[in-house]
Amino acid sequence: MNKGINIAIIIISSMLIIIGCTDKKNLTGTSGLEGPIPIEIEISSDMFTDFYSYEDSIRNFNSDNLMLGNYESNNFNNQAVTLLKFTSLVDSFDQVVDVKLNIRIKENYNFDVIDNTTLKIGKMKIDWLESSATWYKPADDTTWTDTEFSLTDGIDFEFLDDIEISTEGDSLIIELSEELLQNWILADSLNYGLALFTEDDDKFIEFYSSEYSDENGPKLYFDYTAAPEDTLETLYRTPTNDIHIYKTDNDFTVYEDKLIISNIQPIKMFLKFDILNSIFIGSPLNSVEDTLAYLERLTINRADLVLAYESDNPYPEDLNASINIDPFIMISPDLNLENSSIPMINSEDYEDMYITSSNDSLNSDAFTINITRIMQAIISDEDYDNCGIMLKSIYENKDFKHSEFNLEPKITILFTPPISEE
Repeated sequence: MNKGINIAIIIISSMLIIIGCTDKKNLTGTSGLEGPIPIEIEISSDMFTDFYSYEDSIRNFNSDNLMLGNYESNNFNNQAVTLLKFTSLVDSFDQVVDVKLNIRIKENYNFDVIDNTTLKIGKMKIDWLESSATWYKPADDTTWTDTEFSLTDGIDFEFLDDIEISTEGDSLIIELSEELLQNWILADSLNYGLALFTEDDDKFIEFYSSEYSDENGPKLYFDYTAAPEDTLETLYRTPTNDIHIYKTDNDFTVYEDKLIISNIQPIKMFLKFDILNSIFIGSPLNSVEDTLAYLERLTINRADLVLAYESDNPYPEDLNASINIDPFIMISPDLNLENSSIPMINSEDYEDMYITSSNDSLNSDAFTINITRIMQAIISDEDYDNCGIMLKSIYENKDFKHSEFNLEPKITILFTPPISEE
């Protein structure tokens, strides 16, 4: 008997929960088959008032990519150097032979020949931390020898010329000297790792880092015995630290009337536009006399910002490139257009509404970015003013991806008028 009562209580409670959950705003903005039909409108390019792109900074930490190379964008030569450090080796050894560094290649741009003439490797002379190393300092409390990382032999690294470099499939194989690894084991406090770079222009390589996965990340292989009577065994170690550092000019340039997305040096975009109430109020189904009440009660079903690519897209065309962009709502109307020592927009000027990032291939004609929540806030939420939108790539610092858009964007909006309360 009690069991039957308990089951009945559970069923009734579940029904009440379901009823409660369905008594909320209609997300699609319709009222069944008899409700208003959604209307599609467009904010055209002539309603946009401001276009800015601006350089920003970002720390080198926990990137899925490692990079080395040189690539020019915005009339500035961007340089990247990969740093690797293997500190968890072995405590002691009898033999250490056949030392090879294996790094998987993710993208190769213009590195037609990878050998000692194009790829340079140096033994680091200064210790560095993955969590804080940049082109200007190896750790939070120290700088490089010449206040910035130097590609000159003998400054921040010692050039290694006793190595062989080859490729096998998508792997780069670097044969290191046995003496180098032996010294790292015997004097591990002086093991600062390696620097990989190129002095050639207009070429770069992207590698998988240890953050991507242990399987695909760099590996240091060596044959090893602990005692004379032991049989050689092959060991491998993954990096304890692996990052790339890149050179920037430390000047946060603002590009007016340009729409640029770039990952190194990071460049973000800002767009401002007008919204005329008449594009909503003019709906033939409008039966709400109070304009403010009408805007608060209408439903934005979908809103997309559409950016068309420039015909001369500067990112290397032979790479299978794609781009991911996150939109943010601006909550401050103030832009820093004068002081180049700080970015045009800081983190307090915008708010993350946690919209899923939009993805597009750079081979398409236009990029469509979902900004539904932002437009809902601007149009229907009295707590938000229309201060514009900030856009950034979600892969800043990870590669040389770079793209430009023309100054003819548009916003398409699908909305549902409110039902008259009469």
